[in-house]
Amino acid sequence: MKNVIKLSLLGVAVAVVFSACSEPKSVQYYEDPKNAKELEAKLKECSKNANSAETDTECANAYHAEYSKSFKKERGSAAEFFKNAGQNKQ
Repeated sequence: MKNVIKLSLLGVAVAVVFSACSEPKSVQYYEDPKNAKELEAKLKECSKNANSAETDTECANAYHAEYSKSFKKERGSAAEFFKNAGQNKQ
């Protein structure tokens, strides 16, 4: 009976160790539009620590995904930009 208890405790310990060592989510994961809410939540969590991008791989990946997504946004023409800029001054 003692061996069964020891084996079950060992099994639980191994499961906990392997679940804690999961792979961090990749930049591609966070860039996926389906995961936009998760990216937003991770960025909010990471913003609480000034060094999170250096100490947490998942935070670094989230910041990188947010940065790269900013380059993929639709941009209007220059004429449209200046037209809108003139309207904002009034």
